[in-house]
Amino acid sequence: MSIKLTNESIEVTITPDRGADITRLVDRETGIQVFAESPTGLVTRSATSSGSSLVQWISGYPGGWQILVPNAGTEREWAGVTQGYHGEASLAKWDIRSFEPHRLEVETYLLTAPLYIARTVSINGQLLSVVDRITNQASQPTSFRLCQHPAFGDHFLDGSSYLEVAARRFLADGENPGSLVARDQTGTPEEVFKQGPHSTTISLPGPGSGESLSGAFTEFPPQRDGSTTTSVTFVSPNTGLSARLSWDIKIYPHAWFWIEANGTPTWPWFQRLYSVAVEPSNVLPGSGESQAGLERGGPGTTLEGGETLTSEVTLELKRVAGVGREQQPEGS
Repeated sequence: MSIKLTNESIEVTITPDRGADITRLVDRETGIQVFAESPTGLVTRSATSSGSSLVQWISGYPGGWQILVPNAGTEREWAGVTQGYHGEASLAKWDIRSFEPHRLEVETYLLTAPLYIARTVSINGQLLSVVDRITNQASQPTSFRLCQHPAFGDHFLDGSSYLEVAARRFLADGENPGSLVARDQTGTPEEVFKQGPHSTTISLPGPGSGESLSGAFTEFPPQRDGSTTTSVTFVSPNTGLSARLSWDIKIYPHAWFWIEANGTPTWPWFQRLYSVAVEPSNVLPGSGESQAGLERGGPGTTLEGGETLTSEVTLELKRVAGVGREQQPEGS
């Protein structure tokens, strides 16, 4: 079952039966679907789905935007239970609390951590807002990893697209960094990546380039004095669209950065997926200490008994001057 939120500017599709995923964000003027679409989303449950937690997660993974909690990344043992790959919430069935044309409220209870989550997805003009309220239902403190997992696809991005990012540091994965960086490589984004058309921008590889990447941005400055909000912006001149993802750096001090540009010849993608993702997170991906002394993994966020964490992440589409569908300057 899927639910659609629609206004004059955007259309959003959510699947409460699988993770409350946001599978589609469509700009109604151009018809462009912003999110990545994974070929594994077409897979129905089968005997293969009873394999590892990674196999279970990939089976039916549609692309789009997930919430990863109480775990993000490879499965781990925690408090006497195995928390699967990318956590339980992204596979859970969510119950609908309320539904209006511009707003959906859903909820779920987790088994592998004593957490209750209420999620509100709403739209206003070109702005998509996702608010998650995570409550520790135990009487003792509980820790969990938390990551928002939006991935952008080839209907929106191409070889002319770039990313505006103000993070002061990038850290590559310590085991499988991909083709664009070396293992455990670190530095400013400008030092690590090919620069985009402006300062604080980096170029993105296009579909079919065969490139890949796994790592994370960290050390984000706030957007202005007294604020705890930061953002990254995907800019696609050829489609005339940009997408700005904003979040609270006190809740999400890091952002995982991964790229799959039709590069993996084996399972699960077989060169069928183009996806670029920046994912606000409370932990760095992987485990152990990097050569630069940064801790990967770890417990994440700790809530006292009965305490609630409230997080809002927004995604705003805007018009940009380009060479494709949209020739007018932003705001015209």
